[in-house]
Amino acid sequence: MLIIKFKKVLALFVMGMMVLSGCSVKNTKVNETKKTETKILKVGVAADHKPWCYKDGDKIVGIDVDVLNEVAKRMGDYKVEFHLASFEGMFGLLDSGKVDTVAQQITVTNKRKEKYIFSEIYAYNPYKLLVGENDNSITKLEDLKGKIFAVGPAGAELEYIEDYKKKNDPEDKIKVLISDISGRELISQGKADATLYPVSAFDAMKKESGLPIKLVGDALYEEHNAYPFRKDVDKELLDKFNNAIKSMIEDGTLQKIYMEHFGVDLSKPGAMK
Repeated sequence: MLIIKFKKVLALFVMGMMVLSGCSVKNTKVNETKKTETKILKVGVAADHKPWCYKDGDKIVGIDVDVLNEVAKRMGDYKVEFHLASFEGMFGLLDSGKVDTVAQQITVTNKRKEKYIFSEIYAYNPYKLLVGENDNSITKLEDLKGKIFAVGPAGAELEYIEDYKKKNDPEDKIKVLISDISGRELISQGKADATLYPVSAFDAMKKESGLPIKLVGDALYEEHNAYPFRKDVDKELLDKFNNAIKSMIEDGTLQKIYMEHFGVDLSKPGAMK
C-alpha cells in the first residue's frame, strides 16, 4: 500500500515538474520574441525634393532616406516605414499621430518650434536668391522692391520673407506670390522674379529640370535642418533618435553621406557659402 501511494506521489511530482518546465520554455520563447520584435519608425514624406527625398520609379530614395535608415539601425530593432503625402499633407499626418516625424530637408523655424519638438540638427544649408537665367537686376533682397517673390504656402521661405518685409518694406513694394507651383517654375514662366533655394540642391535640380534659372548673390542665411516630432512624443524614442544622429556626426557617417552627394560636409555649419 505504501509503495502504491509513493508511486502516485512520484507521478504527481513528475507531472508538476513537466508543467513547470513547459511554462519555463514557453516564457523563454515569449521573451525571445520580444527581444527580436522589430519596431516601426513611421515617417511622412512628399518625395519630390531631389536629392533629399524623391521617387526613383516606385522607390523613395535620397539623403533623408539614407540618414533615417541609418538612424533606425542605430536605434536598435527599428525600421523605417515611409508614408507618402503632399508637403502640407505630411504635416497633417504628423499632427494626427499617423506618423512619428516627417522628412524633406525640414527647416527649423521659430513658428514650427512653437508646435513641434525638433531632433538634433543633421544639416546646415545655406540659401541664395534664385532668379531667371538672363535676369541681372536682382542680386540681393533690396533689389526685390517692385518685383514678385514666389514662395510655397507651407515652406520656411514664407516666414523668412514676411519677417524681412516687416523690418525693411513698410510700403509693401515687394509682392509675395504664395503658390503651390514651385517658385522655380513660376520664374521660368515669367510669373515671378525671384525665390529662395538651397545651394546644396541647386545643381541637381537644374540638371534634372533644365530650367533657365540661376543662383545669385551671397548666401542670405544658413538654415538648420532637423526632424520634427509632436510635443507628446515618447521621450525614449526621441532620445534614441537623437543619440543615433549624434553618433553619426561623431563617427563621420553623416559627413560621408554629404560628401558622396555634394562633395561638401553639411553636418557642420559654414561648410558651403
